[in-house]
Amino acid sequence: MSVTPQGRKIAIVGASGTLGKPLLASLAKVPGHTVTAVQRADATSTFPPSVRVVAGDLASPAFLESAFKDQDVVVLMPPLSHLVSLQDPAVRAAAKVGVPYVFPSEFGPDPFATELIEANGLLQAKKQVRDLIEELGVSSWVSVAFGPWIEYGVGAGLWGVDPKKRTATIWKGADGKANSSTVKFSGEALAAVLSLPEADLAKLRNKAVYAPALRFSQRELLEAAKKVAGGDWTVEERDVKDVQREYEAALAKGDEAAAFTKFFVTHLMEGMGADFEHKVDRELERKLKSLGLGEESLEDAIRSILA
Repeated sequence: MSVTPQGRKIAIVGASGTLGKPLLASLAKVPGHTVTAVQRADATSTFPPSVRVVAGDLASPAFLESAFKDQDVVVLMPPLSHLVSLQDPAVRAAAKVGVPYVFPSEFGPDPFATELIEANGLLQAKKQVRDLIEELGVSSWVSVAFGPWIEYGVGAGLWGVDPKKRTATIWKGADGKANSSTVKFSGEALAAVLSLPEADLAKLRNKAVYAPALRFSQRELLEAAKKVAGGDWTVEERDVKDVQREYEAALAKGDEAAAFTKFFVTHLMEGMGADFEHKVDRELERKLKSLGLGEESLEDAIRSILA
């Protein structure tokens, strides 16, 4: 299936960040886009000559309205610490100047996974931004769901499997599957969605695009990691209920790190919504592949982590 990409005027807040770099690389391969990086006045990031750069106060309505004027899309990729504080004024500015589409920081789990959202404060903050876009009633939001980035989950051992240390803790009772992807794949997917013909993009107003690369259970992740890393492993098993009691107690004491443990454990609980493979629109997926979306395997992803 061959799809002709549609060029758009795209303003990006956070273009120098983790997802911003692979997004820019992927957009550069698609003809017709005009990309503007919107950054803080004191930012020192540099971009390719093809990227227009505007710098100013990211909390200033006047600056943001000027930066977003005549744009087709605003893409928001703030750091987690400013998930709401930077997106709120940007969303309001985009609505003020009539930007048709806003892609909020919705690059991960399914935005409609109610149980997963209720269990994780981070995901609740994301919902606030979507709700604001709908409340203002001018722009439409589009979420691109890839699942959590595997580099961060596996690279830090947060899925309970650490291929660098060759250790694993299997959470007995957390027997579900979760979708995931690499950051590079996520950049390709987001660029492909931004390049869809208008007739296709318009169908995604206030909806999610499901474009995961990977799907695995914790035990499948462990087997893939063993195959890639080789060597002798230390593997223990723990009842997931004990793990849950521990992280809830830690959260009650203000331990922020426990929120990440909870995030990944809940992703592997059956029925929480972290497995959205059944929601993938295969016809749309074929169009995205025509627009530059690649493929990746779990073993290759783990190899890249170990490289």
